[in-house]
Amino acid sequence: MGKYQWQGVDVKITIGLCKVIRNEEKPLYWYNYECAIGNGYDYKSALVPAVKIDTPNESFCIANHFGIGIHKLINGGWPNYSHFSLPVEFFEKYWKDGFHIIEFDSEGYAKHEGERRRWQKESFPEEYKKLEELRKVATKF
Repeated sequence: MGKYQWQGVDVKITIGLCKVIRNEEKPLYWYNYECAIGNGYDYKSALVPAVKIDTPNESFCIANHFGIGIHKLINGGWPNYSHFSLPVEFFEKYWKDGFHIIEFDSEGYAKHEGERRRWQKESFPEEYKKLEELRKVATKF
């Protein structure tokens, strides 16, 4: 068994960044908050810490803010660990303190996610209300 796995399969990883562009059609999309708080150049884009994952069959990227991507991979890459998908075509290998995150900061992550949800609720109240209704239905089962 390797150090990093995706759904139980050993994978190779590269740490870096992904540039994301605000999704105007989906205002609640997770990385729109990253753009809004200025983790980019112009509040329309953001640089997100990322992990590029190379499996035997494909390559793809997931976010690694607060170490969430590495946390998933060292725990087998199973669905019971959260992840946020990123566009692999915008991945760039990058190594710098603050972006090369290898330990999961659960407190920082929880705080950030709470701030993101608060921003969504304040910025897009109608869309957020629909999302909360959907969450209630999904968690009934």
